[in-house]
Amino acid sequence: MKKIAVVFPGQGSQKVGMGKRLYENFDYVKSLYKKADEVLGFSITELCFNGPEEQLRQTFNTQPALLLTSYAIWSVLKEKVDIKPSFVAGHSLGEWTALLVSGFFKFEDALMLTRKRGLFMEEACPKGKGGMVALIGPDMEKVMPVLKEISHDDYVCVPANLNSQDQVVLSGDVQALKEAVDKLKGIGYKKAVFLNVSGPFHSPLMKAAAERLKDELEKIPEGELNIPVVSNVDAEPTYEKEKVKDKLYRQMFFPVLWEDSVKRIVKEGVDVFFEVGPQKVLTNLIKRIAPDITCISIEELEDIETARGIIA
Repeated sequence: MKKIAVVFPGQGSQKVGMGKRLYENFDYVKSLYKKADEVLGFSITELCFNGPEEQLRQTFNTQPALLLTSYAIWSVLKEKVDIKPSFVAGHSLGEWTALLVSGFFKFEDALMLTRKRGLFMEEACPKGKGGMVALIGPDMEKVMPVLKEISHDDYVCVPANLNSQDQVVLSGDVQALKEAVDKLKGIGYKKAVFLNVSGPFHSPLMKAAAERLKDELEKIPEGELNIPVVSNVDAEPTYEKEKVKDKLYRQMFFPVLWEDSVKRIVKEGVDVFFEVGPQKVLTNLIKRIAPDITCISIEELEDIETARGIIA
């Protein structure tokens, strides 16, 4: 019997049209989208299927839209394939989908909280002040001393996404990011790419957003953890539901330890990773981190048939 982990993507994986074919083929997927429209008070279905892309990219829209799409794909996968994951995990926002699948959240609560999470993140930092930059081929031994030298008070530049040996994303004040990129040019990375995001996510500049999210989390009941969720903040499986809310609070201003999370899951004897959601961002990262592990992206019905064959 193969040991399986299911992982869910975060912001950046969204695309116009995501989930539409499954919606057209399965009534229970239609009911999920209808419920989401009712809960959020607008047609997130229309936004997912037809855009416009600029609106879908807005953080407070992206987050519930991605959660909804990934959960809809999971619902079809679970219906069509006898899948029993040993672990679930997600990249940033994707951890919320993992917690929904595990049973910690009710669907309605997860939708509303990710909508608010996106709003809080948008409002935490003045527009244009914060940002993120991906370093391709980073030399972290050279990067870290420069970041420590530059950062002070709100003028921060910190690792935000430790995605793989080949890719680290920095987050913080835009001017601090530019200073770091300039100082490290030729010694600390092969290529730097400034990301099209609306804020300095997973940095200390998100602390105010985290406090607001913490208040909202306290208002909702804790469900169960039917599947262990490997957390972004410590790359460890979470088995106790009492720890979840604090980890989600800290996730807002802690780095996403994605490479360590994948290695931790592999250490547990997992043979197969399924990325459930649009695009193949995590699949590509996992193939770099653990090249000997089977990893496939599940987005359309054809992918679900592939998953059935792998499990069989």
